[in-house]
Amino acid sequence: MLRSLHLVFQRRTAVALALDVTLHFRFKGAEDVDATVVIRDGELTVEDGHVGEPSLRVRADAATWLGFVRKEKSLVWALLRRKIRLTGSPKHLVAFGKCFP
Repeated sequence: MLRSLHLVFQRRTAVALALDVTLHFRFKGAEDVDATVVIRDGELTVEDGHVGEPSLRVRADAATWLGFVRKEKSLVWALLRRKIRLTGSPKHLVAFGKCFP
């Protein structure tokens, strides 16, 4: 999923929002993955591992996250069940989500 983000990234939306955000993702599941996603000046960068200081940290069960992305699972329910955990302001996740259809 992380490798394909650039295919659906909405640059105009990121520019319109003046988005400058760094997100650290940690996915747990069959394969554990750490990644950094940066949106700055309308550009998207995805790197392996955690790089820099994040605006938001997202720790998630990989299957739950994919269900949320596919709109099959509720983010609120996943947060309540602690399948997805956020450290930092959730507004960054909302703004991030607006950049992807």
